[in-house]
Amino acid sequence: MDETVKLHTKQRYCTGRNAEVDGDIFKFKGESDAVGVVKILEPTSPMLNYYEYEIIDRGEKCAIGIGVGEQRYPLDRMPGWNAHGIGYHADDGKLFHYDDDGSAYGKPFGPTSDVGDRMGCGVDFETDVGYGYVNVFFTRNGQQIGESIKMKRPPRGLYPIVGMYSRGEKVRYLGHSRRLPYMVVPPMDLDTSPWSVWLRSNGVRFLEDGLTLEYCGEGLESQDIGIAQANCHLNWTNHYFEMEILSAGKEGCLAIGLAKSTYPLHRHPGWDKESVGYHADNGQLYKEVEVGMPFGPTCTEGDRMGCGILFPATDDMVLSNLSESDSDVEQTAEFVYEEDDQERVWSGSDSGDDQDFLKQLHVKYRALMKQKSQVKGEKRTKTKETGSVCTVYFTKNGERVGSVECSVPRGGFYPVVAMLSGGEKIRVNFEPLTG
Repeated sequence: MDETVKLHTKQRYCTGRNAEVDGDIFKFKGESDAVGVVKILEPTSPMLNYYEYEIIDRGEKCAIGIGVGEQRYPLDRMPGWNAHGIGYHADDGKLFHYDDDGSAYGKPFGPTSDVGDRMGCGVDFETDVGYGYVNVFFTRNGQQIGESIKMKRPPRGLYPIVGMYSRGEKVRYLGHSRRLPYMVVPPMDLDTSPWSVWLRSNGVRFLEDGLTLEYCGEGLESQDIGIAQANCHLNWTNHYFEMEILSAGKEGCLAIGLAKSTYPLHRHPGWDKESVGYHADNGQLYKEVEVGMPFGPTCTEGDRMGCGILFPATDDMVLSNLSESDSDVEQTAEFVYEEDDQERVWSGSDSGDDQDFLKQLHVKYRALMKQKSQVKGEKRTKTKETGSVCTVYFTKNGERVGSVECSVPRGGFYPVVAMLSGGEKIRVNFEPLTG
C-alpha cells in the first residue's frame, strides 16, 4: 500500500479505564503503576498487517508498550503480560511473550525508545510457520528489531494493542499499512495486486491471484470464522459476484453474502446486524440473526454460489418516467416565465392567444412541480422511516435460488465470503456480469 489507513475511526477501538483516545492521540489517565490499554477492534489482516505509533510524551516513566493480542485481551495488562499476547516495551527494550510454561517475564530484545521514536508491530501472514501459527515482528523508527517471533494465532485473530503505565504518557497513532519483515512493501499495480481486491480479512490465506482463498483457522468454535470482505460495495455497475467451492473441507461451512463495511470479522454473513448471507452447509438464509430460515439447496464442492442486488428506482429514475410531452412542457415553461418578488410576469407576445397558451402552460407546469414534490416527499418519508431498501438475491450454479428485502447500511453493502472448517477453499469472481 502506498499510504497508511487509520483503523480506529468509526469507534473501532476500546480502552481500559486508565486510557483514553482523542483523535489520533492515545493517552494515559489515572495514577502511575496502573495500566492503560487502547485496543483497536480490527484484527490484523494480510492487507493491513502492520501499524505504528510515535511517542509524543514519555510521561514519568516512558513505560509504553506495543503489540498484538487476542480479541479478549484484558484492558488492564500491558502487551505480552498475558496469554495470547506479545509486546515490545519502550522503557526497557524488552520483549514480553507469555510462554507455554506460564512465564511472562521480559527478555532482552532491542533498544529503548523515547519521545520522537516510532514503534511498530506487524504480523507476517506470508511465511509458513505451521498450521495455526504466525510470525510477529517489531520495528523502531522503521527498522526491524531482531528476528520475528512465532506465536499461535488465536481463533478470532490478533488485535493491535497499545499499553501505557505512567502519568503523562501519550502516543500518536500513525495508522496501518502492509509490510513484510525487513522491508516496506512498495505500491503495487492495482490491476494485478490481490491486495487491491480485499478491504478486510481474518482467518483466511490468499493464494494465486488473490481471488483464491483457503481457511486457516482451527474450526474449534463457531466464531473461529475465516472471512474476507471486498474493498468496494456493490453498485449499479457491479451488482453481482460469485464464489466457486473448490473444496468443501471437513464440514462445508461456507457462506456468501453482504455486510456493512465494519462488519465483525469473527461472524458469518447474516449473523449480525446489517448483513445477510446464504449458507452452503444447510441451504439456509441468515439475515441479521444467528438463526437461519429455510431458503434453498445446500452447496458443495464444484458448486457456484452467487449474490447480487436489485436496486430500487431512485428519485431521478422515477421522475424520468414522466412522458416526453410532460418533459417538453416543463422545459418550455421554465424558459417562458420569470419569477418576480410579488407576481409572475409572463414573457412573449402580447396577443391574447399567446397569453392564454402561456397561462395554460403555467398551470400544467405547476402541476408537474407538485407531482415532483410529492414523489420526493414520499421518498424522503420512506427513507427516514425504513432506510433505503433493496432486494438481495442468491444463486446456485447460475440459477436464482430466492431473494429477500434488506435495508442498505450507510456506505453500502460489501461482498463477504466466509469459511469455518479445515480444508475449505474457494475462488471468488467479482465480474461474472456487469452493467
